[in-house]
Amino acid sequence: MNVLYFERDSKDFTVEYKSPHLARKHQINLLLLDEPDTSKRHYVRITNMSKLVAHRTKHHGATHVCISCLHPFRTKATLDNHAPYCSRYDPQQIQYPTEGDATLQFHSRDKQHPVPFLLVSDFETFTPPTQDDRECNTKIVNNHEVSGFCVYRVTEYAQYQTPPFVYSGPDPMTKFYDHIISESQVISDILSKQVDMLPLTKEQKEDFRSATNCQCCEEAFTATNPKVRHHDHISGQYLFAACNNCNLQLKPKKFTKKAGDKRQRDQTSDFFLPVLFHNGSGFDYHFVI
Repeated sequence: MNVLYFERDSKDFTVEYKSPHLARKHQINLLLLDEPDTSKRHYVRITNMSKLVAHRTKHHGATHVCISCLHPFRTKATLDNHAPYCSRYDPQQIQYPTEGDATLQFHSRDKQHPVPFLLVSDFETFTPPTQDDRECNTKIVNNHEVSGFCVYRVTEYAQYQTPPFVYSGPDPMTKFYDHIISESQVISDILSKQVDMLPLTKEQKEDFRSATNCQCCEEAFTATNPKVRHHDHISGQYLFAACNNCNLQLKPKKFTKKAGDKRQRDQTSDFFLPVLFHNGSGFDYHFVI
């Protein structure tokens, strides 16, 4: 037996009680109503959950409703896929903020700036014939096997640019992992130097003196968030006047070591290094995973 409650303020339904025995053959859904200005309450049986929560979907036909979150699904198969995950938790309700009471803000200012280093990679494969002895209508003709790869270090610093690394031969995935780790260590060593800021030119000094707003977040400087000189930690060049909060955000990101990580390298020397693939999710990532 499940109990729903109608909230007059939100004009919507919430799950007051959800039975832990959802696998039983018979389920009864009740709606709890209360009389205004009294303590009286009444239970009525819900004979059609689809009609009760029809306002939650733009679908005009019958729907299949999850008793945990009251979300209507168009097909029973979709509900069957959703229910085992949703039923693990207590009943949920989505509550949107009223207009004017909430402000959406963007805080990841560092995502607006290019990273100092990244790797662009690509796999090459061949398709040897495959013996498929399964008894089904679909037959596997061949499988993709990695035969080689190319990794290219991308950076705007000319002194750290290297030619593309190309490999084709036995055990390419091990070679790929070894090269990625090697590149990560070299780049971490470069980023860990933290070059001091070079002396400012006359124009740079004037640019910093006249700045009244942070060039990153565009907010005015304050006593608690003062103006500071943001510089390139690799070349030492002065970049622009930033607030203290943005200046800390724009520092090269260090890799956060997870619990149980048994790597021997010092965590303080590991920096975040993006590795990009063309059509990675559709092809290359399958070999990596």
